[in-house]
Amino acid sequence: KKLFSPLLVATIFTTFIPFVPSVYAQDGQDPRDNNKCEQNAQTLTSTSGGKYKPRPWEEREIRIELRKSDQCKANWVKADVPKGTFLYLQDKYGQIYVGYTTQVNGWNYGDMMNYRTPFSACAKIPDGREECTSIVGN
Repeated sequence: KKLFSPLLVATIFTTFIPFVPSVYAQDGQDPRDNNKCEQNAQTLTSTSGGKYKPRPWEEREIRIELRKSDQCKANWVKADVPKGTFLYLQDKYGQIYVGYTTQVNGWNYGDMMNYRTPFSACAKIPDGREECTSIVGN
C-alpha cells in the first residue's frame, strides 16, 4: 500500500520553498500604506516654492520634502502643494522616478523608491513652476 502519492510529495516540496523578499520591494508603493515606512521616516532636506491658494481666502506655502525610511530602505516626496502637482524623485542625471500627480490640495505623498542612488524631491506645479530639493545620498 502506498503512503504518499507523487502529487502529494510534489505539493509538500513546492509549499515549503522559502520566500526571499526583493531588495526593491518598496518601489512604487505608498509610504502611508506601509505604516512602518512613514512612521519611522525622517526628512533629509526640504525647500519651499512660493505660495498657492487652495481657496480664495486661504494662502499656503508650497513645501517639498525628501523623506527617508531606514527601515524600508526607501525615499519619497512629501509635499504641501496644489491639486494637479506632479511629484517625483530625480537623480543627478535628471532621470525621473515614481511620478505621481496629486489629487488634492495640501499634503501629498509620492511613491517610494529604494534609496540605492542619491535623489532630490521634485514638484512640477500646475502653473509650470518646478521646484526640487538638493540631491541627498543615503
